[in-house]
Amino acid sequence: MNQKKFLALAAITVVVLVAGVWLSMHRSNEQSNLGGTAVFADLKPALGDVSEIRLGKGDGSRTTLRKAADGWTVVERQYPADASRVRELVLNLASLKVVERKTQDPANYAKLGVEAPDTPTAASTLVEVVAGTKTWSLIIGKAADGRALYVRKPAEAMSLLATPFIAADPDQKRWIDRLLVDIPGTSVHDVSVKTPGGSYVLTRAARGDPEVSVSPVPKGRKPVTSMSLGSQLEALTSFNFDDVHTARSPAAAPTETATYRLFDGQVLEFAGRRDGDKAFVTIAAHRDPALAAKFPEAPPASAAPATAAAPAPAPAPAPVAAKPVDQTAEKLGARANGVEFEIPVYKYEAIFRKPEELYEKPAAASAK
Repeated sequence: MNQKKFLALAAITVVVLVAGVWLSMHRSNEQSNLGGTAVFADLKPALGDVSEIRLGKGDGSRTTLRKAADGWTVVERQYPADASRVRELVLNLASLKVVERKTQDPANYAKLGVEAPDTPTAASTLVEVVAGTKTWSLIIGKAADGRALYVRKPAEAMSLLATPFIAADPDQKRWIDRLLVDIPGTSVHDVSVKTPGGSYVLTRAARGDPEVSVSPVPKGRKPVTSMSLGSQLEALTSFNFDDVHTARSPAAAPTETATYRLFDGQVLEFAGRRDGDKAFVTIAAHRDPALAAKFPEAPPASAAPATAAAPAPAPAPAPVAAKPVDQTAEKLGARANGVEFEIPVYKYEAIFRKPEELYEKPAAASAK
């Protein structure tokens, strides 16, 4: 190779290297300028006006969350939504920041799950947030290390890696408020249960009484411990359901009933049925003023008077704020109207306990 060709080749190599360095720096600058920027710069100021959120997949899965005066509703189920989950979704969308740019080649979208959600096999989910006359749309793709995810705006070719991770599953039952009631057993005065195996009543005689009794007690039998009996009064603690459906018409005939009466006069009536490996209840709720009057709450203790020889005139005691009335019956009555709840089988069995479980085994059976 002569000197001229060598110099020409060296010059070309230098040009290529410089161009490569420049291109790398240019791309790095692009990424650094983009990294950390908000995906939706104008969503956060509009959070107070968000009135609807829509989630959908190409397989037809749909959930519409709509805000009303009394809170959020899952429109397709006509049932209250879990407000904390809705709030988390909106805040995460408003806080979504770009980590880096990814592909803008449609042929590679499916690898990230950001293809258009218009076919049954598409992994993507379209999320639309409505506030006033504006709608923010985003295609949610696959997760990245559990802390970020791939996204793309439908009108743009560029896909992005963004954070934080957003849970946007359009399965409707994931968005309903599944806490049915949360009533401690100490608030329950009595439970009346009717099952195919017999009827019985569990009673706590007074507020704060640790003892729970059962009646009737079959001849020659003894009740199980008061602690065991009391577990049925605890069945309404942190009571979540699995799903909710419009009640059948005509209504399905129940096979068991249970009425929980609380010391404050609230009455919750459960009618249950089993269908294979699933359990369902309908619920009616009301108040019994006579029951509430029978068990008034003790007034708050007042401060002891001063014992000094010549006490100064005491200021008038500040009025004691009345304890808020528990609105479980009213809230539950409104939510349970015209619907049937699918509940965990273990919770069903705790409410409609079999009579045989309330008594110790007969002596003859124990001997065997």
